[in-house]
Amino acid sequence: MVRKSVVSVLACIVALAFASALCAGQAAKPATPKPAAEPDDGIQGEYAGTYSPVAAATAKAEAKVIGEGGGVFRVVLTAEGGKPLKVELTGKADGKKVPLAGKAGDVEWKGAIEGGQSLVAESKDGKADLKWFIRKSPNEGEKPPAGAIVLLPFEEGKKPSLDAWVAKKGGPAAWVPQDDGSVLIVGGGDIQTKQEFTNVRLHVEFMTPYMPAARGQARGNSGVYLQSRYEVQVLDSFGLAPKDNECGGIYRVAVPKVIASLPPGRWQTYDITFHVPTVENGKIVKPATISVVHNGIEIHKDVKIDHVTTAGVTGPIKSPAPLMLQDHTNPARYRNIWLVELKD
Repeated sequence: MVRKSVVSVLACIVALAFASALCAGQAAKPATPKPAAEPDDGIQGEYAGTYSPVAAATAKAEAKVIGEGGGVFRVVLTAEGGKPLKVELTGKADGKKVPLAGKAGDVEWKGAIEGGQSLVAESKDGKADLKWFIRKSPNEGEKPPAGAIVLLPFEEGKKPSLDAWVAKKGGPAAWVPQDDGSVLIVGGGDIQTKQEFTNVRLHVEFMTPYMPAARGQARGNSGVYLQSRYEVQVLDSFGLAPKDNECGGIYRVAVPKVIASLPPGRWQTYDITFHVPTVENGKIVKPATISVVHNGIEIHKDVKIDHVTTAGVTGPIKSPAPLMLQDHTNPARYRNIWLVELKD
C-alpha cells in the first residue's frame, strides 16, 4: 500500500510538471477585465467648474475622467469662451489622488484630482478648477404611457419578468433578473421579443459595466436592434469622439451628432422613433427611418437605413418583426423597456 501511494504521488508530480511545461510553451492569455456594476474607483466620472485664462474672462469648463485600467486615468478637459480650451491629461492614482500632466499644443499642463471630488489643472495660459458631479438622463425611470406595451417591467427592488422575451436561438431568455429591477447579460445569446412590431416609439434603459482595462468594442458592448435588423449601438463610449460604432451609433450607417454617454455604471436612456421600410416585390422602395434621443439629447433625426446592420437578422424583410437585444459577452444590464405602436 505504501509503495502504491508513493508511485501515485510521483505520477501526479510528473503529470503536473508536464502540464506546466505545455502551458509555458503557449502564448499567455491576457486576463479578462473584471467588471463592476458600479464605478468602484471613486475617481472616474464628470467634473464641472471654471477656466480662468490669462487676460480673458472666466468661462465654464468641464472634464471627463476616464478609467484606463491599472490605476491610470485619462482626462479630457474643455472650456469655451473667449479662449476655448481642449487639453488631455493623464495620471496614475496614488490612493485617491491622481497627479496629472499633459499638453495643449506646445503648452504644458499640470494638475491633480483630489479624492475623486475636485480637479485642478493649470498652465501658463490659465487655470481650471472643477468639482465632481452626477449627471442623469432626464428620461431615466420614465413611466410607460397609457396603451404602451411593457416589454421589461421595472420596479425598484423587484426582479423583473422576462416573460415577453425568448432566446433568439430558441427556448427561454437566459439573461438573469436582478434585485435592482434590471436584467444582466450572463451569456445565453441574444434575446428577442415574442411579440412582433412595425412602427414604434421605444424607451430603453441600459447600463454599461465599468471595464477600465478593456478597449474599443470589448468595453461594455451590446446593442438594441429594431426589427432584429437595425442596430443602435450600446457601448462604454464615455469621453470618446462620435463614430458609427460608438454608443448611439447606427452601426455602419450613421455617426451620432454627439457622444451623449454617461460614465459606465450609470443608467442611460434611449428614446427611439422607428418606421419600417416600404417593400415592394421583395425590394426596399423606401428605407427605414430612425430618430434617437440619448440621455435626453437628440443624436439622430430621421436617419435612413437601407440595409441590415452588422449582426442583424438577414434574409427576406419580415414585417412585423421582433425587437432584439444583443449579447456581446459583456455584462451590460437593461431595465424599463416599453414601446408605443405608431399607426402612421
